[in-house]
Amino acid sequence: MNGHQLVAAGSAEPRLEPVERPAPGRGELRIRAAYSLVSPGTELHYLDRAARTGERFPLGYCSSGTVHDAGAHAPGFAPGQPVIAMGWGEAVHGDVVVVPYRQCVPVPPGLPLPSAVVANLGATAVHAVDRAGLTPHDEVAVVGAGAVGLLVAQTAAAAGGGPVTVLDRRDERLDAAAALGLAAAAELPATRAETGGRVVFLCVTGAADDTLAAAARWAAAAPGRPRLIAVGRFTATVRFSVELGNVDIRYAARCGAGYRDPQYARGLREVDPPPGEGTVTQNLTRALDLVSAGAVAPAAMALPVVRVEDAPAAYAELRRRPRHAAVLIDHREG
Repeated sequence: MNGHQLVAAGSAEPRLEPVERPAPGRGELRIRAAYSLVSPGTELHYLDRAARTGERFPLGYCSSGTVHDAGAHAPGFAPGQPVIAMGWGEAVHGDVVVVPYRQCVPVPPGLPLPSAVVANLGATAVHAVDRAGLTPHDEVAVVGAGAVGLLVAQTAAAAGGGPVTVLDRRDERLDAAAALGLAAAAELPATRAETGGRVVFLCVTGAADDTLAAAARWAAAAPGRPRLIAVGRFTATVRFSVELGNVDIRYAARCGAGYRDPQYARGLREVDPPPGEGTVTQNLTRALDLVSAGAVAPAAMALPVVRVEDAPAAYAELRRRPRHAAVLIDHREG
């Protein structure tokens, strides 16, 4: 089946190219995609890398559409069924994609595909919140009001714990957080006399030495065990000493157990997540449930929708870090 896809190919600007999508193999779905979500942190990283090295990468990993056909041993899916699909190099920015079935989840009736597609990136937020091990009285700070940061903040708030505050240096991004009903601030909140601990999600990019140090100081100023959860793609030097205190530093990579495991993704083996965490399939389902329930509100995130041929301009705007944290690409005909 002929289609198109966006690729990074020796340039910092995405390129639209034709592609042939074969029939799905065992445990795979071929999907006619309607929308895909640009994840700026990851995709701009690979565009810049392609420009430096000449490497080639298909872009995107968050898609929504309808099943065209299913390969053998892909239970629970049928042609015409609306789904979300996740996977780097699989659920790419294209009008036809082939994705392992365990990285796909049916979309509930009545949920629009432009909203549903956000649940793919929401699975990363679900996994990050699981990694934090939140307790009911924990105070949460989310540093960075990009797409992942806003999804982490909404997911943490839905977990029903203590107060959640989003921090960013850009007023327009703080406005975007406030539009979601989240507390937003330019600096970490003042000390509170709480019984719970403090958790900081670091959803940032670039050099973050000072950010990590400030987060550690803030988290350590409350009772309980302070936790720093790194979610973004950044670099930071940790100065380990007794002054740092007993702080847990955790990295939340990807979106759950079994992701990037082709055997699990195609139903050829099982995986056992660590206690308190889920598989990629479970986390996609949980993220989609949060969207369906309104706890995560893609419409309030005001993500622009652009035609695939206009994607280069959309990526260029994302480099300027506008108010909107991500962009949806429309792959539908007409």
